[in-house]
Amino acid sequence: MRKNPVPKMEVRRAERKDIATLAQMRMALLKEVGNVPSKADAKDLMGAIRRYFHRELPAGRYVGFIATIRGQAVASGGLAFYARPPYQGNLSGNEAYLMGMYTAVDWRRKGLGRRMLREILAFAKARRVGRVWLHSEPGAMSLYDRAGFRPNDSYRELTW
Repeated sequence: MRKNPVPKMEVRRAERKDIATLAQMRMALLKEVGNVPSKADAKDLMGAIRRYFHRELPAGRYVGFIATIRGQAVASGGLAFYARPPYQGNLSGNEAYLMGMYTAVDWRRKGLGRRMLREILAFAKARRVGRVWLHSEPGAMSLYDRAGFRPNDSYRELTW
């Protein structure tokens, strides 16, 4: 029996017009991990998330990515950039925090997260980021481990 192939996924940088989608996907992620205790909290949090994206996306301090299949957003993720003084292992001091990696429930376990991560990391590498780090849910650790991240206290990191 043949598996149905996953349709072509397109990954692109998010633009201002995508802020609502980025915010919705971030909120879905936070709800899944139990970070939204009530409807009142959800309303306040959604407002804060939207303000963050409206401020950080145009400034380039946050670069978001949207994955679509047949024009429908199915996954998102992004990098928050910052510089710190250089140190051994990252002489540029340029770092990025990988955040908000989310795949819509109906599209999970099809390799989309891996493809999305590959695109995001290629962008970070091209931007000469010396270190990418993240916090992860236990169920996603193997995705990051296979991409080369390694344990470091309570988070994973990838250095080039």
